[in-house]
Amino acid sequence: MKIVSMTSADIAMGLRLGGLKDCHVVENPEECDNLLIELTQDTDIGILLIDDSIARFHHKLIDQIRANKKTFPIIVAIQTTAKTEAGEGIDPLTDLIKRAIGVDISVEKEQESQTSSI
Repeated sequence: MKIVSMTSADIAMGLRLGGLKDCHVVENPEECDNLLIELTQDTDIGILLIDDSIARFHHKLIDQIRANKKTFPIIVAIQTTAKTEAGEGIDPLTDLIKRAIGVDISVEKEQESQTSSI
């Protein structure tokens, strides 16, 4: 299984420095729907990292892909810009884990409940 990214040039450079070899640079998020479909149909890809601007623009397509696909690829949106009010407090990776296993495994919530019971 491969890890592949679909991000801006700046983020792709950072991911390459971190050792990720298969980085697709997207200059215009509006024009990358064909690439997104192509990458999600590749059976060798296990994790697809995408820029949050791409995720916001193609959220309906990503939801359809997640609903119609089996397990892979796991699509993870990388927070690359400042959080907006609408997206504040939402962690896509935590949400993905919560949907996959059915339990919120957040350490913060455990600590808060332990503190309030003391």
